[in-house]
Amino acid sequence: MRLRFFLSSPGDVADERTFAQQVIEQELPKDPFVRGLVDCEAVRWDDPAAPVAMPATLTPQEAVNRGLPRPSACDCVVVVLWARMGTPLPASCARPDGSRYLSGTEWEYEDALNAKPQPHILVYRRRSPPELGNPLDADYDERLAQYRRANDFFKRFRNADGSLAGGFAEYDTPQEFRDRLRVDLRAFIQRRLEVERANGQTVRVNVPPPYGRIAKALASGSAVPIIGPGISRSGRPADAPWDPDAPRFLPSGTELSACLADEAGFPSQTERDQLAEVASYYEAFQTRDALHERLRSLLAPAAPDKLAVPPLYSLLATLEKPLLIITTNYDTLIEQVFRRAQKPYDLVVYSELKELGNAVLWWPHGALKPETVTPNELFIELDRTTVIFKMHGSIVPQSAELDSFVITESDYVELLSRIASKSAIPALFASHCRDRNLLFLGYSLRDWSFRTILQSLNRFFAKRLVAGDDEIQSWAIDDRFSELELKFWQRRGVYPFEVNLDEFVRLLRARMPS
Repeated sequence: MRLRFFLSSPGDVADERTFAQQVIEQELPKDPFVRGLVDCEAVRWDDPAAPVAMPATLTPQEAVNRGLPRPSACDCVVVVLWARMGTPLPASCARPDGSRYLSGTEWEYEDALNAKPQPHILVYRRRSPPELGNPLDADYDERLAQYRRANDFFKRFRNADGSLAGGFAEYDTPQEFRDRLRVDLRAFIQRRLEVERANGQTVRVNVPPPYGRIAKALASGSAVPIIGPGISRSGRPADAPWDPDAPRFLPSGTELSACLADEAGFPSQTERDQLAEVASYYEAFQTRDALHERLRSLLAPAAPDKLAVPPLYSLLATLEKPLLIITTNYDTLIEQVFRRAQKPYDLVVYSELKELGNAVLWWPHGALKPETVTPNELFIELDRTTVIFKMHGSIVPQSAELDSFVITESDYVELLSRIASKSAIPALFASHCRDRNLLFLGYSLRDWSFRTILQSLNRFFAKRLVAGDDEIQSWAIDDRFSELELKFWQRRGVYPFEVNLDEFVRLLRARMPS
């Protein structure tokens, strides 16, 4: 949902205008209760990033009306006054009855007040006494007249007996205004979200991802791509069926699950797309070795060079700065792309093989055989070396005996247990993620891989939610998120964006620094 907030005020409350824009465009979107659900835009004539042009042939108010949305067209109007009312408007901008407006601020307030439907209107006044200067000063009379006009404006909010006829809030300092505005606007947004939900509407953000910021984070090595099963939909023709006998691309999780279900005689028609359950059934009624062999044949076909490649892999292989890349996929496509691009990388694979204990497999760049290292003893200079960490195991082209798959329900339970005991993810990688932007690509709550990723990074999410102005932004990209997935990302301080992965990579590539 996109909301526009019109800021109306004369020039003596410039600090308040700056604070208001910061609250609207920087602070509110990071609020855990609205993160990922609302895009906020401040509309102000003196926006430093996009000021309104002031042609000599127009009055200032006419220029503002041409250059900005009218207050009545915005969702919320914030009026702030202190000791000035502003310049009275000319007769050409009079009310229908011919009376003149005290200033553009009064016109903007009444434009919102008379609108149908009416935007949410908030009025504030700084109550600390203004400095009017010496009565002998040449401009003292004008300052006094401005102060009186501001007082006249607020008379409309009181009845003849002095009781309030309308609402406005008073404050003493610009900082106090900022705190009050944050609370008021947060309450307004929450009410809007409740109305949307009560009407059965899906509250979604339709703004594009911050391509420039993501591109800069990747190019500088300060982002950690975390690649999920949804990447299998990338780089392949839309609606083209996967053929296990003549594959042109790798299967999605649903296609792989359906294939295994057919071969194993999986009894449930409603759970055929649940890969963990189907793989567990396959293992139970055949063997673990049979499951491994079939996965290898399906995910490492005889002609891998003919498989479609996700564009994301090609983009990552062009980056100069070292990256930590985490993936929960079992195939070796990303490694093949890096080798073809002659991009050096170390490969680290989580292994569920009991004979290796809790060790990970580590192939330093160029090594034909892996080293076995306990996760907390692994050391790689991440500021110099790109690392691909396969968190759920991998096919090992050189040796089928080292193939490892976290795919059955018991595999995921074991992985979660090792995550809890800090013996699954190398400590080096965990500390590296602490102050990096996390970029989640192709994750669904239906996947067990999603749950293990969340569990492994939970302590970092909590820190990001309280980071304030120094927030380390993270993003989730996928074609579509369910309401529950949006809430999951929102509560963990991650900005979700619904965009096709191939389109995302195309636009991201265009924004990469040259």
